[in-house]
Amino acid sequence: MAAHFEILKHPHQGLAAVKHGFSWPAAILGCLWAFAKRLWIPGLALLITTVVLSLIDRKLLTDNSWLVKLVALGVHTWFGVRANYLLSRAYQERGFLYQGLVPATSPADAIAKFKAVGENLPAEWRLGIAPVLFTLPTAVQQLLAIARLTIKAVVRYRLLPVLAVVLVLVVVGLPLLLKHDGTARGLVQIVITYCLSAVTAILGLVTLWLATGTLARDVEDCSMQMVVVKPIPRWQIWLGKWLGIMGLNFALLGLSGLSVFFLIQWRAASLPEKQQAILRNELLLARGSLKEPPPDLDADVEKMLKERILQLGPDASGANLAVVRKDVREFLKSQYQVVAPKQARTWVIDAGAQRSLLETQPIYLRVKFRTAAYSVKSETFQTFWEIGPPNATNRVRISRPLTTDTFHEFGVNMLDAKGKLTLDPVKDGRVMNLLDPQGRLIITFGNANQANLLFDLEEGMEVLYHEGGFGLNFTRGLAIIFIWLGLLAAIGLAGASYLSFPVASFFSISVLICGLMSGTVANVVKDGTFGSTNHDTGAPEGVLGAVDFVMVPMFRAADLVLTMVNSFSPIDALSTGRSVSWSTLLRAFVQIWLLIGGLFAVVGIAVFTRRELATAQGKS
Repeated sequence: MAAHFEILKHPHQGLAAVKHGFSWPAAILGCLWAFAKRLWIPGLALLITTVVLSLIDRKLLTDNSWLVKLVALGVHTWFGVRANYLLSRAYQERGFLYQGLVPATSPADAIAKFKAVGENLPAEWRLGIAPVLFTLPTAVQQLLAIARLTIKAVVRYRLLPVLAVVLVLVVVGLPLLLKHDGTARGLVQIVITYCLSAVTAILGLVTLWLATGTLARDVEDCSMQMVVVKPIPRWQIWLGKWLGIMGLNFALLGLSGLSVFFLIQWRAASLPEKQQAILRNELLLARGSLKEPPPDLDADVEKMLKERILQLGPDASGANLAVVRKDVREFLKSQYQVVAPKQARTWVIDAGAQRSLLETQPIYLRVKFRTAAYSVKSETFQTFWEIGPPNATNRVRISRPLTTDTFHEFGVNMLDAKGKLTLDPVKDGRVMNLLDPQGRLIITFGNANQANLLFDLEEGMEVLYHEGGFGLNFTRGLAIIFIWLGLLAAIGLAGASYLSFPVASFFSISVLICGLMSGTVANVVKDGTFGSTNHDTGAPEGVLGAVDFVMVPMFRAADLVLTMVNSFSPIDALSTGRSVSWSTLLRAFVQIWLLIGGLFAVVGIAVFTRRELATAQGKS
């Protein structure tokens, strides 16, 4: 199959031919090919990248070395795509002049054909257009053209390299400034939680700034008026700018994510062997979660409410049923949550489809309890646990002191090399099967203290198990952050579709602040009033309660939207070794991009399509 070669001519050095398109020798040989072609800077950059990746590969935990190979493959593939372009530019910098594009089977054949026509190329050769394997639809080509122009505008103003340097400095600088306590959890807290949170905040603000500026500024300086007169619909301009911004976010978030991933792997190699085992088994992995199904309180609440109404008789006519129903629900919840002194509480958790994982992988209990008595600081209580089928040989007993109002995690099925139960993973250890024949994990807690201990129904007891590797889980977590950035880009573009740059920026920041106030909105919905509530009865009171008929429905709608956006915690999940499942990623895509982001996109496109751009002139 004939390829196409660029013909370049030097006044003294003669002719040179450079293949147009992908270069397999450059992709395979890398820096060796670059040095052979006298591409010193790209060759040196490739050499440094290869050395750094080799050093990182030696320091990585064993189950994640595939990512280094994937990155190296991506670097060599990218160089194969750009190599011939770099070579052509290098020839032109040495004084060679571009002559045209010649179809040929080899560089020598291309030069021979060029000489055969007397160095007078036909018109189709001078155009320098090579055939392509397939042609994209016109609408897609127009979208990509707008996206490329958006990216070029950002690069032209030197924003992209500055952002890349800032993000790398944040990722590398924060762990250097904030020293961890030498434990695996301290390292993960600083490298993953702090770094990813800072990266998300920086990219979020930059996304809003770019989204509002790239559209509003183009309208104000009249450059947009020159674009819309061309045969391209405005919705393609809007979406093209969104694609360009998301392309920048993809590159910057990918660079930051790789830096965080390699940094934590590098720093992990300096931890003691025991802490590295904790990293491998508790933090740098994807752990699934199982809980006991919540009790159905609605039927019990209505049953007890009817009994109380019958007991009260005529006196029940003046009772506030909503308050009584709430009190009954809290009473029934306490029956499930409270473990009285000298009493026990049993959780039965069905493994279901994860049965094989719980039989062969380490199992951890994540527990949190509190007491009814108020205390300024956490108190310590001795706890007793029995896990496994009752009256079976594979039932384990654990006794350990735990503090109140704190999440505690400890293993329950791990054995050391001698077959002795251990709470932490050890080298050459193994696991034991604690499930009963029906695939259930039975957990019993005994309260030997003098105080009531309360295990919350939502977060009091949780079973964690090994579900997958850290690399893929980390990628899914970054994908959810990327989805958040896509929503911010849609918000910024929607504001800029009609408003000027300052007003659009104010609108976008206001929407972001409202999103950060999800806790306040949820409290209004929970209390059922915009005003204050009586701490004893829970009933609304105060003058602000007069507007509840308007404010509460508005806050309820806002809470629904904010819950759809904020119900994902990829950074918390990654820092605690939790699994970010594919179903979670799909749900985030549907809720954030298709529903909420789609709503902003529809509104923004509709407003931008109907906007009279001739009236939006710049002031200068």
